[in-house]
This record gives sequence, structure tokens and C-alpha cells, in this order.
Amino acid sequence: MKYIKGLYVSLVLMMLVILVNTTVFEDEYSGIAMFICLGIFLMGTTFFINAKQLKN
Repeated sequence: MKYIKGLYVSLVLMMLVILVNTTVFEDEYSGIAMFICLGIFLMGTTFFINAKQLKN
């Protein structure tokens, strides 16, 4: 269950990074925000893989 929560947290972090980039920084740092989102996505993917392996 903790892996599912980790996946959800990673999705929330991605949305937060995009929201801050568009509202606060007015898309000035879109490349950096995309790089951060990629790292968070990879972290969420590992959570997903671990959750799938535990179910099997």
C-alpha cells in the first residue's frame, strides 16, 4: 500500500511543479520544470513497478 501512496505523491508533486512553473514563474523555467517532472515520473514508475511485483 505504501507504494501506491508513493505513486500518488509523485503525481501530486508533478502537478505542483507544473502549477508553480506556470503561475509563479510564468513559464520562464519550463525546461527545468520538465526535467524535474521527468525525475519525479521515474520515481513514480519505480513505485508502480514495486507495487506490481508485490501483487504477483
